[in-house]
Amino acid sequence: MLRWRTVHLVIGTAGLIAFVLTGQYMRWVHNGLQGMPDGPRLFLRSSHIFLLLASLLNVVLGCYLVRLRRGWLRHAQSLASLAIVMGPPLLCLSFFFEPHNPNLMRPIGQLAIFLSFGGVLLHAIATGFSRASVSET
Repeated sequence: MLRWRTVHLVIGTAGLIAFVLTGQYMRWVHNGLQGMPDGPRLFLRSSHIFLLLASLLNVVLGCYLVRLRRGWLRHAQSLASLAIVMGPPLLCLSFFFEPHNPNLMRPIGQLAIFLSFGGVLLHAIATGFSRASVSET
């Protein structure tokens, strides 16, 4: 069985390291994004910040996640954690592969953001149902 707290901490920490490295990449490879066209510059900066957000979300879950005991709620919580864990790796891919998209489309980054949103929402629902069933007994 996966130990989701550990997985979240590892992914979150790796994502924070990737955040620092992508910042250095922008500084040294792209001269701090100076003189870069608006589209690619916006994509690089936003992917960089989204990577930070997704990584911090994983670190917080790694610190505070409490596994639910009930059957379907525990499975919902695992699905939510899986969705959130996918965020930092997908945003790293988005950072390197999507900034030069002439259509200004960002399918990988969009997927990562939607997975994070869905994961947080599913965590909240599962926890809410768990607390409601405990208070009824």
